[in-house]
Amino acid sequence: MAASGKSAEHSIQSAVWHIELGRGKKVLQWIAVVLLAVVLAIWYAAGQFKGLEKREAMDMAQLARNIARGEGFTTSLIRPLSMWHLVENVPAQWNLRAKEVRERLLMRHPDLSNPPLYPLTLAGLFKLLPASVFEYKEGDRIYAPERWVILPFNQICLLLTILLVFVWAKRLFDRRVAVTAGFLLLFSDTLWSYGVSGLPTNFLMLLFLLAIYSLYLADCRLNPPDIPEAEQAGPDPQPLSTPVIVLVLLSAVLMGLCFLTRYLAAFLVVPMALYAGRILRGRGAGVWMAIYLAVFLVVISPWLVRNYRVSGSVLGLAKYGLVEQSGSFSGDTLERSYHPDLTGASSFRGVGTSLLTGARANLIGSLRQVGSDFLIFFFAVGILYGFRRRDATRLRGAILGALAAGILGMALLGADRDIWYTEVSGSNLLVLVLPLVAIYGVAFFYLLLDRIAFRIRLTRALAVGAFALLNVSPIIFTLLPPRRGAFPYPPYYSTMTHMVADMFGKNELATSDLPWAMAWDGDRRTVWLPLTVEDFYEINDFVAPRGFSFLMLTPQMMDRPLQSVILNGEFKNWIAVMRGALPKNFPLKEAIPLPPQNGQFLFADRVRWQKWLTKEGLAQLEKQEAEKAAAKPAAPPQVPATSTEKGEAKPDK
Repeated sequence: MAASGKSAEHSIQSAVWHIELGRGKKVLQWIAVVLLAVVLAIWYAAGQFKGLEKREAMDMAQLARNIARGEGFTTSLIRPLSMWHLVENVPAQWNLRAKEVRERLLMRHPDLSNPPLYPLTLAGLFKLLPASVFEYKEGDRIYAPERWVILPFNQICLLLTILLVFVWAKRLFDRRVAVTAGFLLLFSDTLWSYGVSGLPTNFLMLLFLLAIYSLYLADCRLNPPDIPEAEQAGPDPQPLSTPVIVLVLLSAVLMGLCFLTRYLAAFLVVPMALYAGRILRGRGAGVWMAIYLAVFLVVISPWLVRNYRVSGSVLGLAKYGLVEQSGSFSGDTLERSYHPDLTGASSFRGVGTSLLTGARANLIGSLRQVGSDFLIFFFAVGILYGFRRRDATRLRGAILGALAAGILGMALLGADRDIWYTEVSGSNLLVLVLPLVAIYGVAFFYLLLDRIAFRIRLTRALAVGAFALLNVSPIIFTLLPPRRGAFPYPPYYSTMTHMVADMFGKNELATSDLPWAMAWDGDRRTVWLPLTVEDFYEINDFVAPRGFSFLMLTPQMMDRPLQSVILNGEFKNWIAVMRGALPKNFPLKEAIPLPPQNGQFLFADRVRWQKWLTKEGLAQLEKQEAEKAAAKPAAPPQVPATSTEKGEAKPDK
């Protein structure tokens, strides 16, 4: 009995020891970290996520939904430029004389704007959901697929990135650098803002960091840090092993996946190939750089072939990005052009001007592009420090190369023309290296800290705390009141978009200045508002077999500067329609203002909103108009009154 009592006591003591000092302590620490990450994700999303509010995010989401339905890479967001490009470059396939071909051009329009990987990934996740999730339910402020698929997926990618950074920093430097860098990235307002944006940036960041990490592991195997550089560069360098070859090829495959997530990632392949060459020096570096690029091309070639077969261009509409950047077309005028004049648009002078202008803007705003964290300052100063470990120096050179390539790519092709929610940009390549910047910034901070002789340990702890507080301050201010509104309006009001879409059938065609919102939230085929009314007439009369059923104007156009954008800019051809002075041959004669505060307008082929125009509904509209008139002495834009609004009963035709 005594022996069994001692054995039980020993087991209890051993269990307590494991919990306090052994593996149990690490398990408890990781559980605490996971709970902290989950709480932070929920807290940040609850305050900042009000649904998708980036045009690119909505565009890719509606494409993913079409793929999940079995419709292939067809889009509900139809750009006039895309229609023109197909007709001009693949005339044998898109002969507009045949009605069935015109029907297919609009109702099964191939997507030519987006790379495939992110929409394919979302489509695979969408298929796991029941069909009822995609049905709009009255009272939902956030579309269900956004809440249950897009948001969690991007946040999981972010948390996996932070885990990778922790492992990487611990291997590259030490545990304190790894813990601090991981903590600062976990509380990075920049990364969380991308996590709730619905953009593929967090997914792309994870793929890109895995590609660099693969090369870093190959570097550690070929050039061990504990062996002097002079011995490694001897007459008989260590031969390539199978794991090293696999890691290099894996990196090239991952870079191909990065390109298939965002075309701009092609600019990052050059510094990655150079990094591979530095790692493999003395072992046929030039040959392996060529192999790296060849593997990259093999991965992306099937998609390029698809684009060429569908549109006659390996990059689809992406090839016009240089034209947009050259300044030949302002705003969104190129994508809205049904007959664009591209004469001299890609001239050498225009490209050079675009490069210089864009590079200057990106250099000046480079700190903001990397992120709101202050680690960039420590990283920038730390560039002058010479690390003893050559692998750390080579990796830092790859980061600098990626930053330079990112600035070049953004200057040439990376314009983000979204005028809402501009702090987050889908074309931002610099933010992809923020985790690596964090590692080196934290490492240099500790290098400086170790050179200060603190007499009191508390003083050192206060210095580390001040450094951490400085870097997490942006997210603190973001999470504090005031809270954001229920909807990201202007310009997005998903409830109203759903209500408008429900008035029209699935096969009816719409046009709007905010087509990505109608395509995603309303699930209706929507042509981006053509640049001119004449183009609108041509598409309505000669391309769309049954014409347009409705036109929806939103703050995307209504809230723009009057002088520079509306009167003399890209919307100048639509001034008469905005004012309600419709041309006699305009096909959409019926109109009604829409909430909130009559800031949107719906034009339709016939009255579709009878259930809205009850006596109670009219009284409410009149009350809103009276309140608006009392608050603002200026008269609102004039919209033609429908016959129903005038009090005359007018049934559906």
